[in-house]
Amino acid sequence: MKITIQTGYHADLADLAEGLNDLMADLEDIRDEVQDKLEERDSEEMRADIGRMDEALKLLVQAADLLDGDEE
Repeated sequence: MKITIQTGYHADLADLAEGLNDLMADLEDIRDEVQDKLEERDSEEMRADIGRMDEALKLLVQAADLLDGDEE
C-alpha cells in the first residue's frame, strides 16, 4: 500500500477541492428544498433562484474538475 502525504500547494488544492465538494453538496440540498417549495407554491422568483443555483453548480463542478486535473 502506497501512502502519499500532500504538502504545500498540492495540499492546499486538495483542501480547496474538498471545500468545493462540500459547498456543492450544501447548494444541492438548498436547491432541493427550494424545488420542494416550488411544487407547493409556484413562483417565478423561486424558478429564477433554481436557475441561478443550477448555473452555480455547473461552475463549481468545472472548478472542481480543473483542480482535480479532469479537464474535458
